[in-house]
Amino acid sequence: MANDDTADFLNSLATKAMPKAKRARKAKLASPTNEQIPGTDPLLDGMNPEQAAAIQHINGPLCVLAGAGSGKTRVLIHRVAFLIRSGVPANRIAAFTFSKNAADEMKERGKRLGLDAEFRTWHSLALHILKEDHARWNPADPTSDDVSTWTVDDTNRAQYVLKDVLGYKGMEWKQADLGQVTSYIGYCKAQLWHHDTDAALAYATKCGLDPQLALEAYERYEQGLRKERLLTFDDFLVFAVRHLNQPGVAERWASKWDYILQDEAQDANPAQLAIAKLLAYGHKNYMVVGDPAQSIYKFRGSAPEFILRFQSDWCAKVVSMHRNYRCGSRIIDAANAVIRPSTQRLPTDITAEGGWEGVVTWSAPATLEDEGDEVAGAIQQHVSAGSEYRDTAVLYRLNAQSRGIEEALLAAKIPYVVVGGCSFYERKEVKDLLAYLRLLDGRAVKESLKRAINAPFRFLGTAYVEKAIACLNGGTTLEHATTAMMRACAMANVQQRQRSSVADLCRILELCVQLAKEGNRPDAILQRVLDCTQYEEWLKRDSGEESLENSHVANVKELVRVAGNFATIKELLDFVDGTIEAAKKNAEDSKGKDRVVLMSIHKSKGLEFKHVHFVGACEMIIPHPRAEDIDEERRLAYVAVTRARETLNITSPRAIATKLGLREVAPSRFVVEMGITAG
Repeated sequence: MANDDTADFLNSLATKAMPKAKRARKAKLASPTNEQIPGTDPLLDGMNPEQAAAIQHINGPLCVLAGAGSGKTRVLIHRVAFLIRSGVPANRIAAFTFSKNAADEMKERGKRLGLDAEFRTWHSLALHILKEDHARWNPADPTSDDVSTWTVDDTNRAQYVLKDVLGYKGMEWKQADLGQVTSYIGYCKAQLWHHDTDAALAYATKCGLDPQLALEAYERYEQGLRKERLLTFDDFLVFAVRHLNQPGVAERWASKWDYILQDEAQDANPAQLAIAKLLAYGHKNYMVVGDPAQSIYKFRGSAPEFILRFQSDWCAKVVSMHRNYRCGSRIIDAANAVIRPSTQRLPTDITAEGGWEGVVTWSAPATLEDEGDEVAGAIQQHVSAGSEYRDTAVLYRLNAQSRGIEEALLAAKIPYVVVGGCSFYERKEVKDLLAYLRLLDGRAVKESLKRAINAPFRFLGTAYVEKAIACLNGGTTLEHATTAMMRACAMANVQQRQRSSVADLCRILELCVQLAKEGNRPDAILQRVLDCTQYEEWLKRDSGEESLENSHVANVKELVRVAGNFATIKELLDFVDGTIEAAKKNAEDSKGKDRVVLMSIHKSKGLEFKHVHFVGACEMIIPHPRAEDIDEERRLAYVAVTRARETLNITSPRAIATKLGLREVAPSRFVVEMGITAG
């Protein structure tokens, strides 16, 4: 999430997004002084039979298969209230969920019902266990200092430990993709696979990694964390499971609670589930609530199979909540069409109970720019009809897709916020490449030189860069910059490798100058920079591809595509600088105010909006060609569709940027399955 202001804004959506009738019903139930209706139970007021059955379940395992918009979190909170009213002490009940936002929402709903039960994330519980028991056990070495002396890695220092492991300070694994290796190790930890296990070896092969190098990197990384005494979020869970498996430890912790309730169970990974089992297996009063059709975090180790197997694994009672109170019936029809081919979903279709039809539209704009203009025009129509900006969300598969939307919203003076990231032109890789063009144009030369000189890293450390900047002496042209770098090379303590790197950079810049003089467009010049520097390959090693939600390389491809719209570097940079300035003004002017929400589909789960624009719904984006699990891509589309209450607008641009350049693409197969005609 971008900042605290964004977090506050999103929290306000939980109430704003509800229809008035639904807000009124929830407000009534939330009041501690709510008068009982004769002959009815206030905790069951407004509940359907499936919800009531789940709430009134007392003892034994319970699996609530809850479809999108079926009120699953509300049911969990009301069951806590029902247990307390039935005589269970509040401190004997613990409820857990996947994310901090979800845990905060449960706490807030619990407060409105006057509940004093425990609501946590699994990570916070794991860290609590480690801190409470630090005198009894240490994850690294039982004979050394206790775990309380370790530092929680909340600033991602572990990434630099892994960089050192993979780089010249460690293995010199030159072809390693930092993001891929990070994901590999994180997945292994989520599965509780140590670096010397057969499972970790097999998974490395499945990921396309050299298995021996992957295992060595994993082992060295663990040693590095131990040396730095860093406790990562993955390790909260791993160390807690190890600790709970020590003699008598699980029994002691399990004795604290008589009931364990788990929300968003489809998002749990094996490490979290191991903790739950160790705490709940004695009394078996274990409730899981979730929707297998919304399991979209496979890269973090979660899978829908857990909740689907829960009935047989725990001999549990099953309640299937298929009634949707969020979406119009046409939106539900589209959602059912998308998820129906999946075997990992509720046993029946979800049904619309809200009483309105809703609107579903689809279009195939020619370009991403046209797509942005369509979305901006539709938002203006929504606002003219009485909606607020915050009633609208724009959802995309990849963060790189935000670029066209942002520019269209800025042009239309529509306030917006990008959730879970920064604006397109403020992203690291975009700023790196623009720095080359700024040098060529003699624009912000000092700042641009500082950025381009080590993008990619050329072993030109801080001392050399300071010398080069000093030699620049306020110069404002590319010639000043290249002269300054060469002068710095003549100074003391500059290594031959550094001199060679500077010479290469100067040659690349001279080549780009020649290309510009020959009339080449900015996209061709950027592509030559990429080819000469092998920037994309370095980017993968230094920053990684991260995930299919946020690909650095996708941002690079989109920048090159946009650059092709301009005849000269100056025209491109004028446009970019104007856009950056407008984006900053938009952020400042709309801070804490009503604004449109831009976010990835992953970030949208758990939220709902009156109007949803599902953009980039085409092949090569969703499903993404790098996705291993097409069924999870289907579930992503399902999540996007079911965020909409009243209107769902789907756009499938006919051309996108790929590794092979601009490419025509077909609408997503998921859109085709919905059977929507262009409108």
